[in-house]
Amino acid sequence: MAKFEIGDVAPDFTLPSTNGGEFNLYSELEDGPVLVNFYVGDFGINCYNYLVKFIERYSEITGVGVRIVGINPDSADSHKKWKERLGASFDFLFDEGKKVSTEYGAIVGPGHMVSGFTNREFYLVGKDKRIRYIWRADIPKTLPDFDEVLEGVKKGLALQF
Repeated sequence: MAKFEIGDVAPDFTLPSTNGGEFNLYSELEDGPVLVNFYVGDFGINCYNYLVKFIERYSEITGVGVRIVGINPDSADSHKKWKERLGASFDFLFDEGKKVSTEYGAIVGPGHMVSGFTNREFYLVGKDKRIRYIWRADIPKTLPDFDEVLEGVKKGLALQF
């Protein structure tokens, strides 16, 4: 499992999306930066509480020109129902077999009670395909401070490589 750092080139991926098509990161970057949000699972109480708060801040993130996608290995059908329940405007992507989550290092490693689960992580990927901001939970139960995430996104957009 890779652990990327700011400035690294983000790996490309294509995953099924709740919009009915496929989401290809590099193609989507042509329209601007993307905040990739790995999260634990659909319909869990912690994920619900966290994503509701995230949705409340959605316009602040998109207001600086960033689009958002959520990723975990739950099924495409589960993601559609989850998106509807949340009233989310952004897409959720189905990471079958945890391939993308593993490539980004967003899977909890061995030796932890939740080993193998997707961790809560954010990667801001710029139009130049470089990672411009990262937030990683120590453990999946840890919730982000959205003020910190928004500030990190803004600073990441200003980085020069």
